[in-house]
Amino acid sequence: MLVRSSKYVPDASGNFVCLDGSLTIPFARVNDDYCDCPDGSDEPGTSACNNGSFYCANRGHIPARIPSSKVNNGVCDPECCDGTDEYESKACPDRCLELGEKVREEERVLALLRGRGARRKAELVARARELRGEKLEELAQKEALLKEAEATFLRAEELKDALEEREAERTRAREGRVSELRESRLPDLVAYRRFLSRELHRMRAHRDSLILLLRSVRTGHNPEYNDAAVSRLIEEYAVFTEAYPYLEAAAAENAAEGSKARVEREAAMDRDEGADDVDFERCRAAIDIFVNERETLSEDVATLSLLLAALRDGYNKNYHDLEVKAAVVGFADYEAARERDLAQGETESREIGIDGVRQRVAEATAALDALVEAPPQADHESATDADDGKELADARSAYWSAQSTKSSLSSDVSDLKALLYDTDLGPHDVYLAVKGECVSLDTGEYTYEVCLLDRASQISNKDQSRQDLGSFAGFTDGGHRYEGGAKCWNGPERSLKASFACSDEITVLGITEPEKCEYIARMTGPFACDDVAAVEAPVEQQPRVKSVEHDEL
Repeated sequence: MLVRSSKYVPDASGNFVCLDGSLTIPFARVNDDYCDCPDGSDEPGTSACNNGSFYCANRGHIPARIPSSKVNNGVCDPECCDGTDEYESKACPDRCLELGEKVREEERVLALLRGRGARRKAELVARARELRGEKLEELAQKEALLKEAEATFLRAEELKDALEEREAERTRAREGRVSELRESRLPDLVAYRRFLSRELHRMRAHRDSLILLLRSVRTGHNPEYNDAAVSRLIEEYAVFTEAYPYLEAAAAENAAEGSKARVEREAAMDRDEGADDVDFERCRAAIDIFVNERETLSEDVATLSLLLAALRDGYNKNYHDLEVKAAVVGFADYEAARERDLAQGETESREIGIDGVRQRVAEATAALDALVEAPPQADHESATDADDGKELADARSAYWSAQSTKSSLSSDVSDLKALLYDTDLGPHDVYLAVKGECVSLDTGEYTYEVCLLDRASQISNKDQSRQDLGSFAGFTDGGHRYEGGAKCWNGPERSLKASFACSDEITVLGITEPEKCEYIARMTGPFACDDVAAVEAPVEQQPRVKSVEHDEL
């Protein structure tokens, strides 16, 4: 350390006390080029003491002290810019004024930089103070709006719930009427289904009979007669069998089973179909299937009957084609049997009042469809269905709108409270004015982006893909840390630490990756600067560049 000249004055007896207090010598022996004190303190200006030090005044620059062993060793010690370390040879020039001026210029530039940074910092603090006031005012306004929005939402919810309950009551009433109507009309529906089932049994048998007669002509006629009516029948019947190839095989199989087996098969079908009789809709669906099948059967029977009637009227009676004649006779028997079946069906229809049953079924079906498909009415004397539906739709729309407004305001209030009361914004809220502001650095392959107190990212300059380097996790000594970024393959989660140097501008100077996926950012910003009061203090209060002009040896 440097020693003040006040230590090198004679005491009342004209003596000098070694600085370690070990010895007292006459003051005339100080700097006499002979080492007297064990600590070498009696020779601050010579190299007499091996364990001593040599004081370089360095006028115009910063004084220094070097080991005595470096004095007059033939080497110009850079710490002694005045060259006094080689005073015997005087081989070292005095460069102190030049070096001191350079240092003083650097200090002036640095002082200007620090001044700009400090003033920018002061501007940010002032702006932060304004912003906090604005944010507090905004928070108060949002809280007032939120209170109104909550009241509006509650009213909208109450109205919606009331209208929905009214609709639910109407729906329950409608469902009650539907259930009552279904229950009261189910017996008619069951009677109609069973009537159709018996009718279908007869019609299937009619079609089987006609198919078997036509098949017998096709397979058993005598082709040598070359009967034109027979040829037309076979040709037209072939078209039918090509369209429905399974019907002929089914007719043959049914014919082979015998009348008793047929009755048992039809009874089994009736039992299976009877399972639909316990439910109105299932029974109605079965009736729809039966009606469609009846239409198909009627078309088939009409088509096949026309073929046999044309054969009957047009075949050559001079030909003794036994199969043809048998088919004509069989067709006559079929027509007689069909007439009997139709008469039996008419009798059954009258006995059960099938016309009335059909009428009641049709009325019940129409009434049910109207109840199920139409919206519920309010009552017999109030608004129309359309008005009721619009009222509820409007209430629901108002409810969702009020909920959206309330949620948005609630989110705004939460964000403002978190920002104003829960977020560390640095001394005097200095970061409030720049929170979320982003700066970047293009390094060639990647562009690194740091958003203050928010996120850090690595962006590929090739495809613009972005890697998350982490979210702001807090302050470090002189910087920030960002943690919890995207996980590296076979490595840790990405993170970034930013350190700041004083500047009036916020920039990224450089990015390094000393450890895998752990990044270091060198940045500048006014946050690292001293306050204006410290930077712009009076000259006498500021540190000064040391020179030989002060009282140090």
